[in-house]
Amino acid sequence: MKKIGKKYYIREIENHLGVERRTLFYWEKTGKIPKAKRELMSNYRYWTEEDFEKLKKIIAGR
Repeated sequence: MKKIGKKYYIREIENHLGVERRTLFYWEKTGKIPKAKRELMSNYRYWTEEDFEKLKKIIAGR
């Protein structure tokens, strides 16, 4: 099984990148950003370190 590394939850993404969650949900729905993975037990959304790097590039370019 592949090791994921750090998980970035929605609140961390909001705080680090200054983007509201509804914007992230919209971008995810329209395919602009990588789709979040889900925790098995809690069903919380999270992004991997690789996804977070992609998000930073996308947000820097807007």
